[in-house]
Amino acid sequence: MKHLIIIGVGGYAREVYWHAQGSIGYGEEWDVKGFLDGDIKLPEKEYKKLPLPLLGEVGKYPVEDDDIFICAIASPVGRKKLVEIMLSCGAKFINLIHKTAIIHDTAKIGIGNIIGHFTTIHDLSVIGNYVILNGRDGIGHDAVVGDYSSLMGVVSINGYAVVGKRTFWGTNSVAMAHSKIEDDAYVGVASVVFKRVKKGQRVFGNPAMPL
Repeated sequence: MKHLIIIGVGGYAREVYWHAQGSIGYGEEWDVKGFLDGDIKLPEKEYKKLPLPLLGEVGKYPVEDDDIFICAIASPVGRKKLVEIMLSCGAKFINLIHKTAIIHDTAKIGIGNIIGHFTTIHDLSVIGNYVILNGRDGIGHDAVVGDYSSLMGVVSINGYAVVGKRTFWGTNSVAMAHSKIEDDAYVGVASVVFKRVKKGQRVFGNPAMPL
């Protein structure tokens, strides 16, 4: 039996803990061991909310042979930083896939991804590494979602859309078919991208416009 360690201690990390219990492999291939603190210290009251022990800190925890990891940090940049630290310590990451998710056989999925409840990943789509699909997200046919991107729930990436690395998508946001969203872009809540978002650009609205 492997032991899953969740990187992060905030509210989203607690969500991932409950999500894990409905995911493929829980109770059969692995259980949940506890949490690792990141590089941003939270108020003491937040640590008291954790349902399992705090095992240590990223970069200082001694990785054991039976440990497996998932990173529950919503910030793409923050997640990338902590994942890279733990990889240098020998950590092995898994995909955390909820049992209600639908993934087509032709889709390509990287490693270290969180694929939430009722998410659908369609034909010939590509999901990179360490991506968060938080729940009820839809990835259309032939679409691409780059490494470390965060889709925060009920996000639709339609067919042939190309999403770059480290992008952040607010709840209910949409990328229309054939649109292109470049690296480090931020798409606000309920925003609709029709054509293009440039690298590092923050957009909001319908149609999505630069802030």
